[in-house]
Amino acid sequence: METSATNTATDNPKRKYCRLLEPVRDHEGRIRFTEAVEIIKEIDNLDRHMYLVRFEDGSTTFVFPHEVEVLSLPPLRKAA
Repeated sequence: METSATNTATDNPKRKYCRLLEPVRDHEGRIRFTEAVEIIKEIDNLDRHMYLVRFEDGSTTFVFPHEVEVLSLPPLRKAA
């Protein structure tokens, strides 16, 4: 089994962000929709490219490239 990973938070000073294009389920079982999230790692495993993403509340999940749109700029934060 061949696996390679790139940690964008430490390997790249410019963090990557993406926007969900379809509903995905996080590790806690919640369904997420059109949120903008931080890409923590890019992973190639068994000829599949995936991203490990982190939501604003700290939850994480893996997504495939067709499920997200990589953003050229960080998302705007909602005012409290």
